[in-house]
Order: sequence, then structure tokens, then C-alpha cells
Amino acid sequence: MDKRTITALLMMLVLYLAFDTFVWKPQRQAAMQANMIQPQETPTIADSSDVSEIPPVTSIATSDTLLGKVASTTSKLSLENEHIKVQFDSKGAMITSIELKNFKYNESKLVDLIPEATSIAGTSVYYGSNSTDLSNTAFNYEQDAAGKSVTFYLGELANPTILKRYVLDDRFGISLDVEVQNLPSINGIRLDFEAGIADSEENTKSKNQDYRFFLNADNNILKVPLSKLRKNQPQGSFGSFAWMAVRSKYFTLALREIEPPLSRSFNTVINPDTANPGFSLDSFNRSSKQSWKQSFVLYAGPADSAILKDYGRQMENIAERGANWLRWLGNIMAWFLNWLHGYISNYGVVLIILALVLKIVLHPLTHKSLTSSMKMQKIQPQLQVLQKKYKDDPKTLQLEMSKLYKEAGANPLSGCLPLLLQMPIFISLYNVLRYSLDMRNAGFVLWLTDLSEPDPYLILPIIMGVFMIIQSLMMQPKKANLDEMDEKQKAMQSSQKMMTWMMPIMMFFIFRNMPAGLVLYWTTFNIFSVIQQYYLMKHYKNKDFA
Repeated sequence: MDKRTITALLMMLVLYLAFDTFVWKPQRQAAMQANMIQPQETPTIADSSDVSEIPPVTSIATSDTLLGKVASTTSKLSLENEHIKVQFDSKGAMITSIELKNFKYNESKLVDLIPEATSIAGTSVYYGSNSTDLSNTAFNYEQDAAGKSVTFYLGELANPTILKRYVLDDRFGISLDVEVQNLPSINGIRLDFEAGIADSEENTKSKNQDYRFFLNADNNILKVPLSKLRKNQPQGSFGSFAWMAVRSKYFTLALREIEPPLSRSFNTVINPDTANPGFSLDSFNRSSKQSWKQSFVLYAGPADSAILKDYGRQMENIAERGANWLRWLGNIMAWFLNWLHGYISNYGVVLIILALVLKIVLHPLTHKSLTSSMKMQKIQPQLQVLQKKYKDDPKTLQLEMSKLYKEAGANPLSGCLPLLLQMPIFISLYNVLRYSLDMRNAGFVLWLTDLSEPDPYLILPIIMGVFMIIQSLMMQPKKANLDEMDEKQKAMQSSQKMMTWMMPIMMFFIFRNMPAGLVLYWTTFNIFSVIQQYYLMKHYKNKDFA
């Protein structure tokens, strides 16, 4: 089989294996992990109750004698900093809205991470064999003058039965302290985030792929895509809890517990109204206590690796950067794109420059590959002689061909190396361009208004296919050379000609659903490759390559 056919086949194989390994396989593994973490397979946790021992949560009428003094009316209030505005309802002391001040849902509306007409951070209390859902209980509250914290309580503020305090940091973090005391017995609490995360984009066609549930517990990070969650919602218990999160394409709600961790089990759900993931977190101990206190940080903001890293406990893994061993390359790609974007406002131009830079970096390898290909064409007459001479002795033919390749300085597989080196870059760019917040609504020209989404009119994939055909045609042998070939060689050339047309078609179908920014990069890279190939062929025409 000739070099061009091998290169084309390898390109298809590498692309398939790359996406199977770094895109589809992690999703399958996450689903398998989710299946393994069901309650019936839950290990026994020392000093904690099994999930089956947690009493069912019921919403019952509460009395002043049990919980202390409750408020007679409910109120709406809010806290805000430079980045977020958080709205609360004193009924249940829950969060009803988290608006991101610097991110728009559309021209008239900011991104709100909480689904409309829902709330999160509801609390239930376990005591003895009973439990009480406080979501309908009217809390008293006290808000600080600076508008950065609010304290909800039942009973007297100086000695409350139940206290929930929210404090905003200067970015996207909301501290949450929960205290329970002055009850006959206390066995734990539940925090309810089952409303999940709201849609932040008007186009949600790919939410099955983009939305995720995360659990960091027992030194292991579980990732489950929404497509798998809809079939099977994982639940179970753990020994050591760090954080839990739900993520949309660009934003996340992540609940991290402050040491020492008391949380012991979790549930995941699908919000029936939004079809998005949500969760609840249980802290339960079979041994009753006199008081209970837990502290958390709720991160509500962009799924940005650099920002999340500042919140500790490997929360940067919420940001999508592909396989762990390639995260470093994804981070470099993201940094370089952001650095260029600091000087060039149009992200499409940034991607074109990136393609040019990589073409320059890979020029020595591409130059060597093309030179080797032209040498292969030049030694075709000698190869034909060898094939006729040793047609009945394949082993000797292979040895003689290898000797000829070495003497001529040709390598039939040299065209694969630049492609193989491009694959890690390609895979890293896929995740950066699809999930990087900087690419959100980043346009280029005319119809390309969002480079993180596929080209709506498929113009870029078509242009890419056209230049692939041009590049293949440039390397085909001349008619004069074809006349000198035997029937077997002509059949091989016929196969190569077929691949010249089939390969671009296959690549079109692969790229049509990929981010337009990635297709723009690949198309531009191919255009530069055609230009480079044209000038190299013109320069080396009729020259001795030995």
C-alpha cells in the first residue's frame, strides 16, 4: 500500500482512537463508576450510619416548643459583591437566585444559576428516629450593614435552636454555616440542592454531553455526564467527603465542606422541569449529639480552572480539560489563547495566528515529510523493478525495498509523524474551545457568532474538505508516471484516488458537529499546509533529493 493511502487510513484511525480514548471512553468509565456507587454496594463506614438507617425526611408542622420561636412572616433579601448577587427567602432560609453580574444569558437578562421558581440549600434536621424538613419554616434573620452576610435563625439569636449563616467572599464563594442545638437529640442534617443548576445558554442541544455531576470523596473524583444520569442517578455513602458539584457548559454550583468533614452520603436527581442534574447531601450519625455544627463553601460561578483552583481540594477538575495526562497541554493552550486575546480582540483571528504558529513550529517535520514523499515518487521506477524481480519472494522483496528506502533517504511512513504530533494539540484544543469561558459567545465574522458551537451552515467543514482534496491532488503522480506502472500499481493508485475523495467526506462528517473554532483552526492549518506544499514542490522540482 502506498504512503498516501497509509497516511489517510492512519489519520482516520488516529482520529477515531483519539476521540474514543479522550472523549467517549471517559464518559463510559464515569457511567461505570456511577453504577458501582449504588446503595446496595455501599461499604460500612465507621462511626456513621448506613444509608438505609437514615430516617426519611418529612415536611411536618413545626412548633415553637420544638424549634424555638419562628417568624410570623417571610421576607426576601439579597447580598451582593462585585461578581454575584444572591437572593434569599427567609422561608426555609434558602437561596432563590444567584445572578452573575458579568455574564449575560441574553441581551436583557443576566445568567442566573438557580432555575426559576426554585431554591437551593434547603435544610432538614435528623433527631432520634425522626426528621424535619425546614423548607416551609419561616426563619428570623439579621443582615449586616455591609450587605455581605445574613444570619437566619429559629429561637433567640443569642441562643438559637437552628442557625444558618451565609457570608459572601469577594469572588464567587458563599460560606454556609449550619448549627443545631437545644434539641433532645441531634443526629445530623441534610442539605438540599436538588433544584440543580439552571441553563445558562439559549442553545442547549448538547447539554447531555456538556452537563456533569461531580463527587470528590475518598480521594477519588467521580464524573457522570447528564446522558448517564438520566438513565441512572448514583447514590451512596463515603468515608471522607471533599466536595460535590453540578456543572453546565460554562458554570458550576459546587459545595465544599470545611474540615472536619461530617457528610456521609449523597443522592443525585434530575430536576423534572429543567432536566438538569441536582443533588442532596446527608450528614448522619447513629449516635445522638447535644449539638451539631457544619461549615461549607458554595462556589457559584464560572467553571474556570484558575478560579476554582483557589478554592482548593482539586476543584479545578470541575473545569473541562480532557484526560488528566493532557490537562497540562490544555492549560498551555488556554493560556496562549488568552495571552493572544489580550492583544487581539477577535478570537477567530487568534485561532488563525495559533494555526500559523504551530505550522511554523512543525515546519521542519513537515518539510522532512514532504521531501521524503517526493523521494518516494522518484524511486518508483526502482521499486517497480524490485517488485517484478522478487514478486515470488516477499521476504527478499521487503529487504530490498528497505535497502532502497535507506539509500534514497525515503520513508514511506514519514507523513504520519506531523499528524501524530498534532493529535494531542487537537484533542486539547477541542476541550479548550468547547468549554473555555473565554470562547463563550466569541464570534469571528458574519455567520460565525459563537466559535464554541458547530458552524450552523457547515461552511467551514466544506472549505476544510476542499483544501484536503487540493492537498491530496498535489501529491498524485503525473499521467506520464501512471503509464509506466503495471496493473498492480495502477490498482493501488486507483485506491489512492478513491481515498482522495472519500477522506474529505469522512472528515466533513466528523467535523460538522465540532466547535466552529476548532474547525477554523484545522481548516486554516490545512490552507497553510497547501501553501507550504506548493512552494516546497516548486522549490524541489527536478532536484536531486539524495
